[in-house]
Amino acid sequence: MEKILLTRAGYENLLQELDLLSQVERPQIVQELQEAAHGGRLEKNPDYQSALAQRQKVDRRIRHIQQILANAEVLVGSNVNPTRVGFNCRVRVRNLGAGQEKEFKIVSAVEADAARGLISKTAPLGRALLGRGPGERVTVKTPGGFRTYQILTIEMEEL
Repeated sequence: MEKILLTRAGYENLLQELDLLSQVERPQIVQELQEAAHGGRLEKNPDYQSALAQRQKVDRRIRHIQQILANAEVLVGSNVNPTRVGFNCRVRVRNLGAGQEKEFKIVSAVEADAARGLISKTAPLGRALLGRGPGERVTVKTPGGFRTYQILTIEMEEL
């Protein structure tokens, strides 16, 4: 598996989630499984089946996070030009069609969360913005049609 570039904050968030899942949530689910097992036949016990499904879901997430962390490369310094959009920078753009301004942080696909303004460097808008500077325009194909954005400002994130 190839290395996964993460921000320091993204790496720490994954560590916290792994700790919560393995130290708090999974032990609680195991306790629920033990309690539900006292209810008789396990295959016909809805509480047991529900807890079992939840444990499997948590176990899958734990393995996924462990795999990400094992292949993570954490950005600890940068020689990136602060006048160009790059990984771990904040960029303010104006949607020229709607006139709205938005701010995004360019992160890895693992950390991306559009609702929080975190866009992946591999997403269409992220790819279009990379390497561009203030004043430049980019056009991106979206499900709703083409949108054109103008880059207003770029700020490097503290590492």
